[in-house]
Amino acid sequence: MTVNDSYDGDEKLVFGIDMGTTQTAVSYAHLQVGAPPRVRLVTKWPGQEDASGDCKLPTLVRYNAAGEPISYGAVALENAAGDDGPLAKWFKLHLHPPAMKTSAGSALEIPPLPEGVTLKQVYAHFLKYIYSHATAFFREQSLDGATIWDRVKDRVEIVLAIPNGYDIVQQGFLRDVVVLAGVLPAGHDPRRLQFVTEAEASVHYGLQHTDGDQWLQPGTQFCVLDAGGSTVDTTLYRCTAVHPKIELEEVTASECVQAGSVFVDRDAENMLRMKLKDSKFCENEYIKEMIDIFEKKTKRKFDGGPDASVIAFGRARDNDPAVNISKGRITLSSEEVALTFQSVLYDIGDSFQRVLDRADGECDALLLVGGFSESPHLRNVLREKNDMRGMQTISIDDGTKKAAAEGATLWYLRQTVVARASRSYFGTNMTTAFEQHNHAHRQRQHTKFVDPDGVTRIGPTFNVWCSKNEIVRGNESRSFEYCRMYPQETFDSSQLADFEMQVYACDDPERPYWLYDNSGQKTVDHIMPGIRPACKIVGDLSGLRNTMRVMTGSTGSRYYKVDYSVDVFFGQTALCAELTWTENGVKQTGPLQILPDSVL
Repeated sequence: MTVNDSYDGDEKLVFGIDMGTTQTAVSYAHLQVGAPPRVRLVTKWPGQEDASGDCKLPTLVRYNAAGEPISYGAVALENAAGDDGPLAKWFKLHLHPPAMKTSAGSALEIPPLPEGVTLKQVYAHFLKYIYSHATAFFREQSLDGATIWDRVKDRVEIVLAIPNGYDIVQQGFLRDVVVLAGVLPAGHDPRRLQFVTEAEASVHYGLQHTDGDQWLQPGTQFCVLDAGGSTVDTTLYRCTAVHPKIELEEVTASECVQAGSVFVDRDAENMLRMKLKDSKFCENEYIKEMIDIFEKKTKRKFDGGPDASVIAFGRARDNDPAVNISKGRITLSSEEVALTFQSVLYDIGDSFQRVLDRADGECDALLLVGGFSESPHLRNVLREKNDMRGMQTISIDDGTKKAAAEGATLWYLRQTVVARASRSYFGTNMTTAFEQHNHAHRQRQHTKFVDPDGVTRIGPTFNVWCSKNEIVRGNESRSFEYCRMYPQETFDSSQLADFEMQVYACDDPERPYWLYDNSGQKTVDHIMPGIRPACKIVGDLSGLRNTMRVMTGSTGSRYYKVDYSVDVFFGQTALCAELTWTENGVKQTGPLQILPDSVL
């Protein structure tokens, strides 16, 4: 669907939600037959009545002593100095997978969750709050909104924007959160909840607000750098078509590093504590006030120039000339402020360079989006480096908007990205015939076993379905053939009903051949370094009962054999799978369910 196309499907309401580490926003579109879809943002939140037109609210939940949520967003921030109970902040960092950790993020002290409250509960409490206000905003701001809501409330669809570094595990956690929050009912149609990476949402936002159809042409390669509160996502796209609609494909796997704006705040706090270590102003109360002002003003205005920055944190009688404090104002040199950016700038630059290296340096433009991308210093540093590369730097100036939130709904409407690059190896466990002449096999011969067909096998190996950095089209599926064997004397038909296949991911540049180490122990603790459980594919093979064959193994024992295929769809924003088999020469299909591994 292009920007001016009229909608011709069933009437529905779509909400795009971006729950960021520090800021959250919600967009929506009412889809009705015959009308071109229009994406709007929720621009009124409790406690922000003076911030007219600003769609962002702080990602905060305040609890009482009983572990019950009592305030959210700006309201929770207003009474931060009161005795209203603990504040849940930056809780998104608890969900980040280990693969996203970088030198900037590794030393960050993540604020603990309120005692007795789980991460899933915090997410659910906050999501319930923002969804309730978003739907109320729609009813109040839309012509005949209450009537429309009554008509479409059971056909609402949700799009959640997530960091590039999230995969099936984090998606499964968020699926549970959506149900726990009451946004969608248990057992809802899976199509009512979709995920889009923040980078992919942001490229839709960027093209919408930079007249992408004017500067894009087939063959153009450009990078989108989405700099947010905790993560910076970098994705390289190639334009493959502009008519009848823009189509993009990823050139290589995206990057996601913990190098967002909260790490500048962290380094600012470290710098101030070091600077004031011998001063009475090193007390937590003073430092907190300084950091609050640094975050709201100093960090956002700093452009790397030579001028000093002044933080007005105290009263007229607050003085300490030794550390440049006069009348409640501390003066920081340009070098001191620049130091707070140093770590994240290194990680952002390094991440961007890795993407360029994998694409042989071919990139025509860099599109900057996200709240942190509004930093003049970040922009200047990136623009200076890109000028030397001969690369154009494009930025969008609208601090009241949140790119991923608006982009999530735009993504739902347009689906501009038609091919994606896998960030990891994905596959499952598989055994192979034991080869006596194979040195690697002989080293593990203590793990060999005899299958019902009489063949001596060894394993499991890591059977790769999709390689890291491999480009997969959105409509592409791959079929993998497998079989199962059951000794005839012990076979029970219930064994077919409990089909389960473990899916693994490997984030390392080179994937191991073996799934487990050489100990012979097949447990999570003995998985080869770099490999991690991602999800389980479960289903019921009972429908294959009529295709089972009685076979005779090489040792004379009889066994049942059932052949089937698993069709896997990799190119979409979430993993999908389907069971297929042949019965009397006719292809049959059956559903398979994806069960993500636990996030914690």
